[in-house]
Amino acid sequence: MPQLERAAIDVLVVAPIPDFDRASGSLRFYQMLQMLARRYRVMLLGWVDAEDPRSPRYVKALADAGLAVQVVSHAGVVGGVSAILGRVRLCVLFEFFTSAERVIGRVRLLRPDLPVVIDSVDVHFLREMRGVPYAMRPRRAARKARRTMRRELGVYRRADLVLTVTECDRAQILQTLPKARVSIVPNIHQVREDVPGFNERRRNSLLFVGGFAHPPNGDAVLFFCRDILPMVKRALGQVEVTIVGDRPPPEIRDLAGDGVVIAGWVPEMTPYLDSHCVAIAPLRFGAGMKGKVGQALAAGLPVVTTRVGAEGMDLEDGKAALIADSPTAFAEAVARLCTDGELHRDLSQAGRSHVRHRWDAAAVEARLIGALESIRGLTPTPLRAPGRLAAHARDAYVRSGLAQTVEHASAVTAWYVGRLRPRRR
Repeated sequence: MPQLERAAIDVLVVAPIPDFDRASGSLRFYQMLQMLARRYRVMLLGWVDAEDPRSPRYVKALADAGLAVQVVSHAGVVGGVSAILGRVRLCVLFEFFTSAERVIGRVRLLRPDLPVVIDSVDVHFLREMRGVPYAMRPRRAARKARRTMRRELGVYRRADLVLTVTECDRAQILQTLPKARVSIVPNIHQVREDVPGFNERRRNSLLFVGGFAHPPNGDAVLFFCRDILPMVKRALGQVEVTIVGDRPPPEIRDLAGDGVVIAGWVPEMTPYLDSHCVAIAPLRFGAGMKGKVGQALAAGLPVVTTRVGAEGMDLEDGKAALIADSPTAFAEAVARLCTDGELHRDLSQAGRSHVRHRWDAAAVEARLIGALESIRGLTPTPLRAPGRLAAHARDAYVRSGLAQTVEHASAVTAWYVGRLRPRRR
């Protein structure tokens, strides 16, 4: 594993170790780390899911890519950052506002000269607010979304640069924080030049991709199977639906049968992208850029999605994808793509062209490096007296271990509440 020892570091990254084959956001972050390592001296201070036997291979993949990686426990993040800060020259980059929340005050206290960058991945509170109408307990979900908004915007307010994946997310942040510095670094997709044609794919086969730690994905699958799939079957007869995604919960696993296959996590997506006829992304809420949509377009697999699924991707209905929100319109779009070989061919070609001109790796790398270079030499806004007092108080709270205890208790409580909920049908 590469070691920087006491050498200077350009960029200190503080983040969960990216499980890049399980979530779109993690794949983007993994690719970003590789881009940064080609330009800067980078150290990743990260943590893993200690109970997941797959975790060590993600650490190894980063080390093999030339990154210095220091694995710490969640409780050890503050101490780890404190020990390294003196060697950092350009910035500290946090993945997710939650990674920065407990540590940003310590960074400001120890290195008031050092810019802080936060990669939002998506605007969390926007996603949660959009999910309120579909929650089992809407009032509780609304309260949680409001808490997330206060926390998230509070962290972005203290940052020197925020990265978003879409202009929509950027605009959402600037609406509340008009003086914030916000740059767009979208997902990265490699276009496939040779792809199977309509007649080489399995007839009437639909593919959904999405990890189930992300709430919009579970809702999308249940919505499709409950409200849309019956109409697709009436139009086409025999239909095959494959659901690919890490850790499907019981209500998703219960859908298996009658043409629905719950594949769970798979080590390689290409066989699925090449064999299925249509990719579906029936998302009713969310934020950010939908990796499942970009992945399918890049692979030449035509997509039917909603306006939420298409958000921030410059997609227009009928040009590079089909976009429909109502169950009836979504079902009709799926049936059209499963039966119209010419439309299928046109969308396959248009989708790849769309990706090629927007999310090529070289173009995204230039955006990322340009964003970081824009803060070189930037003097962060100093903490005023109230801010310093708050930072000291927060720092003492975190270092006491109480923050970790409270977070753990909240997670355990949420788990038990989840177990007691009746399953959605």
